[in-house]
Amino acid sequence: MTWRPRPETPEDTAAVRRINLAAFEGAEEADLVDALRRDPTAWLPGLSFVAEAPDGTPVAHALLTRCHVDDVPAVALAPCGVLPRYQRSGAGSAVIRALLEAARAAGERTAIVLGHPPYYPRFGFAPAATRFGILPPQPWPDEAFLALSLDGSTPPHGTVRYATAFGID
Repeated sequence: MTWRPRPETPEDTAAVRRINLAAFEGAEEADLVDALRRDPTAWLPGLSFVAEAPDGTPVAHALLTRCHVDDVPAVALAPCGVLPRYQRSGAGSAVIRALLEAARAAGERTAIVLGHPPYYPRFGFAPAATRFGILPPQPWPDEAFLALSLDGSTPPHGTVRYATAFGID
């Protein structure tokens, strides 16, 4: 199937919520996206993407928001959701690849993700602490806390600070 990733538009807000409600147990991720959208210090225009099915229906969503490694700006990839019937079809990969490319084009340097260890290395993510000296704000498994240099430079060293909406101190 051919996926068409593109930046989210205001008309996609309800579809993005539906995707995240269907992709995850409970409403936590859908509520997180809504909270991040309202936070001008976290929301980065143009860095929330959907992937459309051939009929134009959004079936996948991925979001990058502002975080910091100590005081250096970076982006956090979360959440990433796909409607269950389209999971394992390439829609999630298509939307993430397009989103990371948009972040590169926007001049972002480092991306962080807490996610499934077998999934994210396909996009170039590597263990943040052991590879880059980027520490999580809480004790998370090194194999699940990952980072990616978007511009080929050495990422900053330090501890990640997420947007308030994440509820991580």
